[in-house]
Amino acid sequence: MYEQFTRRYSRKPMKEFNKIIGYSAEKKELEQIADCLKNSEVYKELGVNAPCGLLLYGEPGVGKTLMSECLIKASGRKAFVCRKNKPNGEFVNEITKTFEQAKKNAPSIVFLDDMDKFANEDEGHRNAEEYVTVQSCIDSVKDKDVFVLATANNIRTLPDSLIRTGRFDRRLEIENPEGDDAVEIISHYLADKPISEDVDKKYIARLLIGSSCAKVETLLNEAGIYAGYDRKSRITMEHFLRAFMRDKYGSSSSDDGYDCCDADVKTDDGITEPIWHEAGHVVVAEVLNPGSVTLVSVLRAGGKNGRGFTSYDNINNMRHLDYTAVRAVGALAGAAAVEQMFGVIGDGTVNDFNHALNMIRDMIEDYGISGYHLIEHPYRRNSDFMNSDIEKAAITRFDEYYRKAKEIIAKNHEFLEKIASAVAEKRLLTATEIQAIRNECKIVSVSI
Repeated sequence: MYEQFTRRYSRKPMKEFNKIIGYSAEKKELEQIADCLKNSEVYKELGVNAPCGLLLYGEPGVGKTLMSECLIKASGRKAFVCRKNKPNGEFVNEITKTFEQAKKNAPSIVFLDDMDKFANEDEGHRNAEEYVTVQSCIDSVKDKDVFVLATANNIRTLPDSLIRTGRFDRRLEIENPEGDDAVEIISHYLADKPISEDVDKKYIARLLIGSSCAKVETLLNEAGIYAGYDRKSRITMEHFLRAFMRDKYGSSSSDDGYDCCDADVKTDDGITEPIWHEAGHVVVAEVLNPGSVTLVSVLRAGGKNGRGFTSYDNINNMRHLDYTAVRAVGALAGAAAVEQMFGVIGDGTVNDFNHALNMIRDMIEDYGISGYHLIEHPYRRNSDFMNSDIEKAAITRFDEYYRKAKEIIAKNHEFLEKIASAVAEKRLLTATEIQAIRNECKIVSVSI
């Protein structure tokens, strides 16, 4: 009996999902739902039905619509698509009409694309007529073999009653690609482009962590534009870095490369204050979390008043509290390095100080690092006394972290000098170059 059932309902690979690069876990779930819709008799013999609906949600550009289209094709069902393309009153009628058409052509699919844009309402007004209509229509097609598929960027704007189980049995968050998924996507977009041997796909994936598929595709295309303008036959790592810097930090570029920051204050060896500042960030981050700095540069960012920047990631998978503490100390390291070299804190530190204080406050209120009595609770916002205690604790921790940053820099001065010299020469250092310098130095560990 089991062998007959298996032969009769053997499952075949669904090639429709080959268009989706990466996202292996998400594809498996989509294939399962598509199989429920396409081979419903298999599931009926088991006494089960396909899920009532599926909601794909996540930031724009991650591929939600593409995934939906692949599911529709794999299911073999006719789909009736509903997108906000008419004024509110007319659109409500369009929603109803779409569901009626799907009901008449069952088995079918209703595809509600960008459902969170159906109504121009904020999170505090979720009873918009459009959402009420969608709810009513979903209920009207129950037991009519109509599957409801929807996408949304921000599900917080949607009524809980709309996206509850029974209307959308499954909700699948589509996140920006990371790790192997990011490398696979980058490899896909580069497949039809001539690239040089120095292109490191894993490093590009680290730089683009948190970027959507659309962002990755655009940035890699920008790198190709730089190569074409340079009249190069292949796209090099330098072209990718130039495209990344322009997109991420607003750096300008010229025929001779990047514009450098303007700075008058220098040490005897000609190294400017912004360079020492960024070198401080690198040293402290690399001592506390080795390998975490992905890039450091003093190329102009966002116009003439730009300075420098350092990029990080949590490569060692530190727990959130520990990583936040490392980042807070690292944020203060630029000022600490400049103070050591020039005797003053210097310019460009206000944002770093504010960033460090915000992270420290979060650790105090979320994790109780200065006492559990300071953890955020519903009554705190009305307590000036509690807020005052939190600020005092934050300033105390801020001073402690600043002293720690100065200690790390003082004990690893050789590393600081070599990073600063390399940045002064090249203006931009990659993770590989930073690690090569680190390996040349004796690193003194410091705990926080």
